[in-house]
Amino acid sequence: LHQFRPDLKGEDERALLSIWSKYYFLRLLPPVLAANLILQRELPLSVEVLAVEVDAQGLPGVFVLPDDGQQLVATAHPLSRFEGIMRDNLQPVITAWQQALGLSTRVLWSNASRYIHWFTGELKGAGLPEVLWAPGRALLDQPSFENGDRNPLFGAYQDRMNANTGTVMTVRRTCCIRFRLPEAALCEDCPRLCRKGMAA
Repeated sequence: LHQFRPDLKGEDERALLSIWSKYYFLRLLPPVLAANLILQRELPLSVEVLAVEVDAQGLPGVFVLPDDGQQLVATAHPLSRFEGIMRDNLQPVITAWQQALGLSTRVLWSNASRYIHWFTGELKGAGLPEVLWAPGRALLDQPSFENGDRNPLFGAYQDRMNANTGTVMTVRRTCCIRFRLPEAALCEDCPRLCRKGMAA
């Protein structure tokens, strides 16, 4: 975090970690989902074998994989194809971040959901067949995995009434708390936007 924000002076480290995590998810999840949904490949993403190279700004720049993975073998359950990324990477990484600085895991899972929601929406908007992008939405729509474990991404997005405009907007269930940093605007899908008097 100090490389990311070298002039750190009393800023909320949890809010900084939240922003940093967004870059991690932004640069990891779209290519991983593309491999999973389009190429039908499961990439080796275990924290024990995945190397992360940090760029000059202190942000995740490059992910180095040990190999190109294997052909995806999924069961009938809609979340089975994502068990690897959840179990081997997202779960341990998010748990470690929470333990390091006390940032709520709900915030971190919400940050991850943002790029799943965005990427699957891009695939849909590009006119790709539903069979290619719809399985990705299962990460946000299915409450539990095949073994009964709770899906922490379930319900990450919801439709809420905007008290300022009187219209319904799709927002994340949990705010990323970037508003705790000086001069940080709200995200365009922040739930706080629905409150009276709030604006991006």
